[in-house]
Amino acid sequence: MKKTLLTAALLAVVGVAAVVPQVQAANTSSGTITFSGSLTASTCTVLVNGGSSTATVTLPTTPLVNGVLASSGTSAGWTPVTLTLSGCTSLTGYTKVFPYFSGTGIDSTTGYLTNTGTATNVEVALSNTNSLTNVLTLQGASGAQNAGTQLLSATTPTFSYYAGYVATGAATAGGVTATVQYTLNYQ
Repeated sequence: MKKTLLTAALLAVVGVAAVVPQVQAANTSSGTITFSGSLTASTCTVLVNGGSSTATVTLPTTPLVNGVLASSGTSAGWTPVTLTLSGCTSLTGYTKVFPYFSGTGIDSTTGYLTNTGTATNVEVALSNTNSLTNVLTLQGASGAQNAGTQLLSATTPTFSYYAGYVATGAATAGGVTATVQYTLNYQ
């Protein structure tokens, strides 16, 4: 009987000891954290060549005569392309903007836009000048395409480029179609 009482007393002490840490854990502080913020639906408004944000830029019909586009690396048909921004002043915390060009239509070797039309051995380049001097490296990472930056404090930040045909060999006659997507990145 003494053993039974001693065993029962030990079990009672161990049981109470096991409950005490749980009771202390229940007394710790707890609370709730709420996070709030806001997102804007749009940033700057973009006009391509004074039109909408999605546009078709028509390159000139260029005759393949007198050596025009007859060999790799020659170019022709340079046409102005502008991205004019507005409504950028409400972007708190940012001072600069730059476009990033992307898409499956970028030739990863040349950085030019691949032609999906019927003409062969020709691509379309974007350049800061109306020649292959200072061409945009569209296969580059964001911020490394030579696309330039503009200050958001400007009244109408504008990116001025040229698009032109570039021969990748002796070009043949036919239609030329190339596409690229752009996004604006803010700093």
